[in-house]
Amino acid sequence: MRPSIFVSSKASTVYQGRVIAELLTWLMAKYWLPSVIATLFIVLTGCGGSNNVASGSGTQVGGASLSQYQATLPDGSVMELEILADDSLNWEGEYAVSAETGPYAHQDGTFDGTISGDSVTLNCQNDDGTSFTMTGTGNGQGFQLTRSDIPGTVLNFTPVTPLAPKGRADVSFNLNVTGSSGRCVLSDSAYSSSNGLTEYRGTWQGLKVTFWAYSSGYANIVIYVNDYAIDSLSYASYRLTDFTTVSKNSSNGYMNVYSPVTKVILKFGAVGAVSP
Repeated sequence: MRPSIFVSSKASTVYQGRVIAELLTWLMAKYWLPSVIATLFIVLTGCGGSNNVASGSGTQVGGASLSQYQATLPDGSVMELEILADDSLNWEGEYAVSAETGPYAHQDGTFDGTISGDSVTLNCQNDDGTSFTMTGTGNGQGFQLTRSDIPGTVLNFTPVTPLAPKGRADVSFNLNVTGSSGRCVLSDSAYSSSNGLTEYRGTWQGLKVTFWAYSSGYANIVIYVNDYAIDSLSYASYRLTDFTTVSKNSSNGYMNVYSPVTKVILKFGAVGAVSP
């Protein structure tokens, strides 16, 4: 899991520059040999100059909050992979599959992953309590991953191009998650749409929210709390048109908490009540 304190490479570079400049000034004042100065400069600039520990090509895949990729599963449905946090060593995020029937029907959940060089491992937790892993590589433009429940098939995840906004307006509903209540505000302009799965984005309590809407009415609400906690709530039927009239509890729900100490996923039950 990611460290609790992270110093950016930019800040590290600025700090190193100041240290080097002060040392050079002091050494020149003491009339030390230029060769000694050059050697010291090489040593300082060669230590800790980058926070990217990954080996291989060194190319970071994703890297931006809410970067998104998609691939086509063997049944023709689309799997959306949304990266919520990425420090080039550990990844957290969520996913949704567009299938309404079959083995991947309404498959959505959250993941925690690791990177070693260009190798990627994602541990995926479905909302219904089942799980699978995805392993493979990242090439700087996407992922080539194999799901443990679909052996022998390499899924090619490519970047999602957001849809052009169409007369954006806000829609909202009240969301109460195990005692924390407030308005969830979404843009009614879809961010993406594939094979009957439409994605909307918004906020709740200042946190990022993704709303996955299926053609059948099935819905999934994902709340990104922080790099260690993601809340995922599913509803048997809940559409944007229901926001002003319908009240119901989630059919499935849990909070995934990723422990930076034990590096395991802790799952806590959660009920998300929506109302006008």
